[in-house]
Amino acid sequence: MKIFSLNQVVLWDKIIRRGENARLNLHEIATKYYFWDDGDYLKSNNVTLTLGWNVISNAGRLIHVRGNGSTSFVFPAQYASSRLANSKSSGQ
Repeated sequence: MKIFSLNQVVLWDKIIRRGENARLNLHEIATKYYFWDDGDYLKSNNVTLTLGWNVISNAGRLIHVRGNGSTSFVFPAQYASSRLANSKSSGQ
């Protein structure tokens, strides 16, 4: 498997229709799609999350907008094999 310097995945999406409240509370949103490290390539590596969206008009081109800011973190060196194992290791 070839490792690329830039890999992108969608963790969550939402359709907001014209006239709806477009304010999102991202602290209360769980991932919508499964996210896993296929091949252990992310262990101990930096990951950056950014927010982007598409504006779809009635006609014309699809516009991609990148939000301001991002958040980065380092993936752990070891992964828990289950939620139960993760809770025990964290003392919960």
